[in-house]
Amino acid sequence: MRIDKGRDYILVIHFGLLFLGLASAASAGMKSLDDSELASVSGQSGITLEMDLAVTADKVTYYDDGKGIHLEGFRVGSASDPNGSAHHVVKVDIGADASLNLGYLVEDRRIEFGDIRLAGAPGLSMGGVFLDHSLEGYVNIKQGGATGGAGYAFDTAYTMTGGRLGYRTNGNEFFLDGITMDVEALGITLDVVGDTLKLGAPRIVGNWKVEAIRYSGNALNHGVSTDAGSGALLPSYGGISGEFDLSSNSDIRAGGREGEGLRFDSQTTIHSASFLYHDDANVLALRNITGYLNVQDLRLDVATDWNNRPALALTLGAMAGEFNVGTIEMGANNKSIGEVNANFLFQDHSYNGNSYTNAIYLQGGGHAEAGPQGMRLATEWSLANADISYTEDGNRVIFSGLQSWGRGDVVLNVTREEVRGGTQFFDGLRIGFENVTAGYRINGLKVGSDDAQLQGGTELLLALGFYPSYEFELDGHITLGAGGASGEGITVNSDIRIRNGKAAIIADAYDKGRGEISQKGLWISELEYDAHVRGMTIDATADGLEMVTAESWGTMDIGNLRVGDKGAGGSLGRFVVQSYELGSSMAILPGGAGDVCAGGAGTTQMVCEASGGIWETRGEEGVTVRLKQILARADGNKKNAFSWETNRELDSNGNPVNGTGASVLLNDIYTSDGGDFDGDGVDDNTFGIRTDLAVDVYQTKVVKKQDGPDFLGVVGAKGDEKIMDASAAQGYRYVSNPTQGDLANRPLGFAVKAQSQFKELSINNIDLIHPTGGAQTAVYGVMMQNFDIRANLTATPIP
Repeated sequence: MRIDKGRDYILVIHFGLLFLGLASAASAGMKSLDDSELASVSGQSGITLEMDLAVTADKVTYYDDGKGIHLEGFRVGSASDPNGSAHHVVKVDIGADASLNLGYLVEDRRIEFGDIRLAGAPGLSMGGVFLDHSLEGYVNIKQGGATGGAGYAFDTAYTMTGGRLGYRTNGNEFFLDGITMDVEALGITLDVVGDTLKLGAPRIVGNWKVEAIRYSGNALNHGVSTDAGSGALLPSYGGISGEFDLSSNSDIRAGGREGEGLRFDSQTTIHSASFLYHDDANVLALRNITGYLNVQDLRLDVATDWNNRPALALTLGAMAGEFNVGTIEMGANNKSIGEVNANFLFQDHSYNGNSYTNAIYLQGGGHAEAGPQGMRLATEWSLANADISYTEDGNRVIFSGLQSWGRGDVVLNVTREEVRGGTQFFDGLRIGFENVTAGYRINGLKVGSDDAQLQGGTELLLALGFYPSYEFELDGHITLGAGGASGEGITVNSDIRIRNGKAAIIADAYDKGRGEISQKGLWISELEYDAHVRGMTIDATADGLEMVTAESWGTMDIGNLRVGDKGAGGSLGRFVVQSYELGSSMAILPGGAGDVCAGGAGTTQMVCEASGGIWETRGEEGVTVRLKQILARADGNKKNAFSWETNRELDSNGNPVNGTGASVLLNDIYTSDGGDFDGDGVDDNTFGIRTDLAVDVYQTKVVKKQDGPDFLGVVGAKGDEKIMDASAAQGYRYVSNPTQGDLANRPLGFAVKAQSQFKELSINNIDLIHPTGGAQTAVYGVMMQNFDIRANLTATPIP
């Protein structure tokens, strides 16, 4: 490592030599004293070092195989005064057991790098980072590590107050404000075994809080909570807090993926933890978190990415883990929606004939027009397998066999609202995507346990915009601004473009137990999709979590709707869906459907069963998603429309040519409240299309559709009810007259109770379009009023 700017560098070394000299003298004395002498030394008061530290350096450089990363504008000093010093007090004592005790106090310290650059990439920089804090704590060091006398053991604890951690690009800042933290780590061991530095931490406990996550678009503000001009508090995304109890073992070796560098291996266990998001007085809480994380062969190098661009490279061999969130609470009453568990494995894998690994290459330069500072992460990932389960009221559903893969650039900038170089930027942290090729797929659902039968049902998530399988090329951005609908929260502005997309509406499993196969299903193929969001606010509220979108519009051009194979299946034609919404919203609320009359009608058990229904008490947990879509009238090119084109001509490669076939167009689709109730001369449009989806995991009645054996060879008669039985060969049997005990063992399903309604939905015109004759209006206006559609769906295994 090399540090430029000699005088300041020498100042650091002088303080370091003073400290090391004192420590060395104490250490030498310890070695020469016998037990009786040690007893007398332990009673002495020790040494107190007090200093006011102000250090700067033009550049700190780390070299790896001749390639360098430069940390520029290095400074240690006062957090509140750019020209001031940070006060340090260190008390040194020798314990009765010959341990070295260091008590320390650090007041008002800032550690900062003004910019980070890579050698070989002139003109590109990552931006600056800063850390403000005051610390008070102790370190106890004694000889003897986990493997014997050659190592060391440590006990340490500290309290941090007045913390800030920030990232700055082009005069704009995104930072964690008001950080407090208490940490205790006892019995830490440090050993050198062969070529490996081993660090063991049997117990690390602590709690932390971030008062607010703030944004500043004023270049005069730097590491402050209030604006330099107005004096007002800077806008906040909200605050976060948590607790943790961990243990960990880590190995550190020399050697990167190529030549010099570092290698890390670690095993971490989460004994307990919590994470809370605070939005004004409302809290979204993840409690009773447990799990583990194992990292294998993580390498750190200064290297080049797949496009030969200089980078700080983090490349991973494998990472496996599991996280369990015992309860997710939201709303004023801290009501639980249930428990979530995720286990995962990141490792090299091939998808659709292409191999992927896990790596991040950190580079300077974000979006080309956002300014000279920013961060570019050339990223590649391979999630080889993951299972995500949701448990509510003791019933469990598993999204099994999730895989994800991708490669491309993710760019980070802190931006302000302006137009630069023809690109619209917004206030906040801008996360950009450039030339990202990615995909994911789910093998299917399981209910009850990990070894349950694989089933379909993932298509029930389509109402939330989640496809069972999706491959795409992605460009665009999501900018996260500070402040919600009122007070704290998050504001989202985004522009996303999807190219060459293939999304499954319904998909069979990709692995039925005999290896991976090509998925079959109903596919949105050759997809081109542009989506734009303006002013979407996200807030934790007294009811739950609410998202309100001021304006959104987009075009989904489906080149082919295919049946069977996603690339070669038969086509139902081309579909184009345009959307334009004003004031639409989505709320996620704790609690599912509650009491339900399935297959009948009635609000009590007696009335329900008298109508032929089954009364289901689905419990207190679960989740309800409340959607409101306000379809706006056409405004220029923004509108709601739907077209279907068939009989297209083929090009020389046999591919259909868009615009050459016959099509039907439903043009300018919009909602209305059915009148002008506020007297502004325009029909009100506040109700929209409202859909409530109450999601539970619950038992349901499943009957056999025909006589004889089913697909798995289980015999039953038509009308027999399926009853789960662990002692049966396939885990279930068919019963003609189930007992109460049998009814308690009905199969679990993924249950969705849905209601959709609108006051008025209109279509301005329906046109028939011929490739040579043009458009002819077939219907001048369609109006539908007062619809109320209800459904109760449950997905269970089909043998």
